[in-house]
Amino acid sequence: MPTQATPLIPHRPLGRSGHQVSILGLGGFHLAAAGQKEAMRLVREAIDRGITFLDNAWEYGDGRCERWMGLALKESGARDRVTLMTKCCAHQRDYKTAMQQLDESLTRLRTDRIDLWQFHEIIYDNDIEWLYEHGGLDAALEARDQGKIRWIGFTGHKAPHIHLKLLQRDFPWDAVQIPLNPMDATYRSFERQVLPELVRRGIGVIGMKSMGGGAITRVRTLKPDEALRYSLSLPVATVVSGMESGALLRKNARLAANFKPFHPGEMDALRQRVRLIAGDGRFERYKTTQDFDGKLGRIAHGFDDAD
Repeated sequence: MPTQATPLIPHRPLGRSGHQVSILGLGGFHLAAAGQKEAMRLVREAIDRGITFLDNAWEYGDGRCERWMGLALKESGARDRVTLMTKCCAHQRDYKTAMQQLDESLTRLRTDRIDLWQFHEIIYDNDIEWLYEHGGLDAALEARDQGKIRWIGFTGHKAPHIHLKLLQRDFPWDAVQIPLNPMDATYRSFERQVLPELVRRGIGVIGMKSMGGGAITRVRTLKPDEALRYSLSLPVATVVSGMESGALLRKNARLAANFKPFHPGEMDALRQRVRLIAGDGRFERYKTTQDFDGKLGRIAHGFDDAD
């Protein structure tokens, strides 16, 4: 466990809000595979090691991930020490389901407010129209007025043009979560197309898939530590990492606590090192397939393979 000599993880502002978050965030999805006891231990240890940004989603583990995180926060008394984010998984983007899910998330997480509530998986071209026309965005605004949430964001891993299409509507998003890693710079790049626009607007950037959804761990020319450090070297507020074991949590926490950004030349060298194998998207299958798309989203959009 951490000691008084454990280095603190640096903080950065979450966009124009100015709210400070740890540069490394704990991903909620992987908690489902850990089991309740281990998941709760991981949440507590992450906080003890200086991670203040906690990621989750209404649909992760059929609700188990939110429940276990909520239990860990209650038992540790650490709720006010963290920035708590969860995602709205109302994939029809409708008002009624969004509000219902928010109340369920609040109950599971044992809190009276969600710091950042994000619309999950904006990955279909018509998600933008649904979000505006079906009332999902109205639900978020109402929830913010009621004090149930503080900030509003969205996530997506599929295609930069979908993010840009939503950003063109000029809603004042507080945060956006995007995949960022050395492979992304070459193929359907969020780093090159979306990241500059988020920075220009003062939107808090949350990085994800620094390991390419796990694929980068199989790339001989790139070390996992390099991939995470690459993502942290970009203008992000935090990078969410799925850490399903204590060993991985401690390894990533040490890297974040001792983080030194790559200089521009080093960043370019990493991009060039993987350019030839990154160009067809084989290591970013969340962009090229439905393998990483949530089942509820596929059902909402009528894809037969979701049955």
